[in-house]
Amino acid sequence: MSGRVTALVAGFVAIALVLAQDVAPGAAFYHSWQYALALAVALALMVGYAVGAWRGHDGPVGRRLVLALVGAVAVDVAGLASGLLGPDTATIVGTPGTVAPIAALGAAAFFPATDADGLARGAGAVVLRRRGHAAIELGVGTRRLLGDSVISLSPRPAAYVEAWDARGAHLTVTQPTGTAFLSPVLQFGTRQRITDALTVPVDGFATPAEHRSFRALYFSPRDLAGFPHHVGDPDRPGVILTAADDAGRPLGITLSQGGRLTFGGVTLRVTLGTYPALSIASAPDPVALALGLAAFVLGLVWVVALTGLRPRARVAHAG
Repeated sequence: MSGRVTALVAGFVAIALVLAQDVAPGAAFYHSWQYALALAVALALMVGYAVGAWRGHDGPVGRRLVLALVGAVAVDVAGLASGLLGPDTATIVGTPGTVAPIAALGAAAFFPATDADGLARGAGAVVLRRRGHAAIELGVGTRRLLGDSVISLSPRPAAYVEAWDARGAHLTVTQPTGTAFLSPVLQFGTRQRITDALTVPVDGFATPAEHRSFRALYFSPRDLAGFPHHVGDPDRPGVILTAADDAGRPLGITLSQGGRLTFGGVTLRVTLGTYPALSIASAPDPVALALGLAAFVLGLVWVVALTGLRPRARVAHAG
């Protein structure tokens, strides 16, 4: 393989690797040594060829190809900087109705308040506000480029818990170990290993007036389908609840897939749904990326124009 072809292949590979950070952001691979090594090798191949081509070692075609390689090098360096120096991907799980500061973006994320119906629909948008800039509203499944970061919103399992005592009086639901003590929304921020092949989200809540504490394990329809015997509706997620009193004595275990149930001396209504989580991933500098891609394309067009004119010039001369 000639040096020219090797440099071109290296340029295409480097551009593909860097563009992947924008197309599929957030992968840990972008911050790995393997990713940095691949870009560094491509960079060395391109620079090595470009230096010789600029000195005339590969004729007029090589000189024109230098423009394309300069663009690919710019893209490569932007990707290296993002992977090596950019922050690791962060996921912010905000409590409904609260504001979370995001120092890396110089912004604040306003998470929407919700009720049981809203949680079941999975509706809700997060609004990002920055001083001196227009507000950015992110819906679930959307993605935006903000400076050298890619921000996106994705749904996460959640449950809205309501509780009543034996007389029908509404009980306050608390989360003693959660980020929001008085929130009725379980966001399952931790996970628990069930088997070697199954790890599920877990959360907990309490009803202090009745001296009861509950633990909830979230199972997707696929998780429930993996049980050796039939468990609930196979098309719906569910939570396995365990109850205990203040002394830690177990009071039972049950499965809820939504609706009311009386369990542990308390009437509960558990509504299952999703609540948005904000993800922030590093991305290559958009200016360097745009200029580098433009130079790469222009350089290739320039080379094609030169090589395409040569045969016609010979035919005219022969005539």
